[in-house]
Amino acid sequence: MEDIAFKKDETPYLIFACKKCKEYSYVKTTQKTKKCLRCGRTHQVRDISKDGEVVYGMTEAVNTVKRKQNELAIPEFRSGSDFVVATNVTSQPKQKKVSALRSEDQEIDYTGKFNEMLLELSKLYERFPKYMLEIMAQSYGIPALQTKNLVRNAILSGKLVKNGDDDLYYKYQL
Repeated sequence: MEDIAFKKDETPYLIFACKKCKEYSYVKTTQKTKKCLRCGRTHQVRDISKDGEVVYGMTEAVNTVKRKQNELAIPEFRSGSDFVVATNVTSQPKQKKVSALRSEDQEIDYTGKFNEMLLELSKLYERFPKYMLEIMAQSYGIPALQTKNLVRNAILSGKLVKNGDDDLYYKYQL
């Protein structure tokens, strides 16, 4: 009877960052090309071999890609305390102060905070999806109803330009 045993994968993999979108990926060193899963750019393995890191085994390659990609993540989106238990009030996510004016017959004006948020997003990303606006608005303390109104007004005024695939990006105006 044959002895069945697991054989450890010692295949060399090259870990590299895409030259176009900077997304980390891995490829066997014996392959000729690798297409980026995010942007679709095709990389020649011989050209990227000097820029990458070689690891041995599929598990190590996947873990290295995850670790390197997590190092690039924005701190707001990579924190582990995003999901807070309702009974634990002390560990609420940090929110920036709301610097808005309130009078007795006037609601809070979130336009300044929204413009500040758009400026920050546009510095981090060239284009960003609509859900990122909603996440950032929540961290800035802007209510969801106000966020929808501010996004609509920003699109009408030309500050946010809608892309065809429902991505939005901020066009900074001085």
